[in-house]
Amino acid sequence: MKTIKYFITAISIGLIAHSCSSDLNTLPEGDISGEQLNNDSSSPEKILGGIYLDLRSNGAGGTTSHSDFGIMGIKAGADLMSNDVIQSTNQHLGMFYNYEATNASNSASEIVWTTFYARIFVINKLLDDLKNDTGTKNRAIKGQLLALRAYSYLYLVRFYANSYKEHQSEPGVPLVLTSSNPSQGLPRSTVSEVYGQIVKDIEESIVLLDTFARPSKAQIDQRTAKAIAAEVFLETGNYAKSAQYAEESKQGIALMTENDYTTTGFSTVSNPEAIWGFHNTISTMSIGNYYASFFSMFDNTNEGYAGAAQIRKLIDKRLYDAIPETDYRKKVFNGSQSASYTFNGKTKNYPAYVSWKFKDPSLFEGDYIYIRASSLYYIEAEALARQGREAEARQVLFEISSKRDKAYTLSSKTGNELISEIILQKRIELWGEGYAWFDMKRLNTPLERIYPGTNHTFGRFNLSPDKFRFQIPNKEINNNPQITQNP
Repeated sequence: MKTIKYFITAISIGLIAHSCSSDLNTLPEGDISGEQLNNDSSSPEKILGGIYLDLRSNGAGGTTSHSDFGIMGIKAGADLMSNDVIQSTNQHLGMFYNYEATNASNSASEIVWTTFYARIFVINKLLDDLKNDTGTKNRAIKGQLLALRAYSYLYLVRFYANSYKEHQSEPGVPLVLTSSNPSQGLPRSTVSEVYGQIVKDIEESIVLLDTFARPSKAQIDQRTAKAIAAEVFLETGNYAKSAQYAEESKQGIALMTENDYTTTGFSTVSNPEAIWGFHNTISTMSIGNYYASFFSMFDNTNEGYAGAAQIRKLIDKRLYDAIPETDYRKKVFNGSQSASYTFNGKTKNYPAYVSWKFKDPSLFEGDYIYIRASSLYYIEAEALARQGREAEARQVLFEISSKRDKAYTLSSKTGNELISEIILQKRIELWGEGYAWFDMKRLNTPLERIYPGTNHTFGRFNLSPDKFRFQIPNKEINNNPQITQNP
């Protein structure tokens, strides 16, 4: 697969040349310097640290674009393709909001493809090297690598293929599983085959990580692997396993307080709900560009693109109106009128429906939270409801909804109405965190931005879910004769 190899070679060389793995505790200070990594590039632990770092760095997708900053950039882009998240002007990340990102010639298609395939190639090389090593330390490394590969393929297949339900035999993405691949490239495996590999990898990782005590939340442990598995099985319709893993993953985790939610709780991995995330520091931010970061794009209060350049992120009017006045989550959004807001001693004026959810008191050094325990309540509730275990589903939904809204009462809904309530609560809770568009695709929910009183901007149009599929990037099409393009 020449293009994948080309992307990987360029990125993995850079990764090994300059990776700093802050928060992975591979040195007493917590960092790996470029010189040290060059002198010991065979260390699986250090290269694994480089993978984690690269997945939060500017240029992870092989471009110099400020929209290219790893997992958080891709999650942000996905949410901008939903009904719920609005961008005010067509600048950075705007190609997601107006769906230009789905085109083969658009940089976004290349960014998503390269971010994950570049890491998959490095993961495969390490897995090949560790194949016959049964040591405790490398068992945990192997478990993390398999979870990372499963997570990467989950994103790839959801972007470049149709949803799992009723599309299992359709083209998915190429399954690259070893470090040596045919020179003529690989064809696209079916959606079913890709998910089959994802399931194999994530379940094996759960077993391998059974005794692993991670030094920081930057690494995947068994709890994180179970959280990923819960999302995978929700997608494939194995609701029993989805509910099981969601419950096991969130067990023992305290929910955010109102103060956590409404102040700066989303900018620190010390957030009690943070299951997996990356602690950013001055050294990790210096690897990329300060402005090529999530908080630059989504914190409307700062001096980045969202704040100073006023490329605002807004909530859809319908979703805002659906949040009860007694629900403190409504406090992180402005209402229907312009308003002033003070943060870090600065008062600014903001338009209607602007978000104040993601606030970083530092200069774009806020931590990245990839998975929050809250997401698992909605996954478990939906999975239980779809098994007919509706009383249990209502109780799980109550456990989190009553924390956010003291006036919330135990739901009495059943069937599709109960599912709809779960999804609505999920959209409110996880706004801007990368779930809404994937749920729309999974649930066959159309894009509807044209409605009376709409506050959508340059992406004001409606689309059917069959348009929620990215084309394979042109570089891959041009260099891999075995691959076929999406319409």
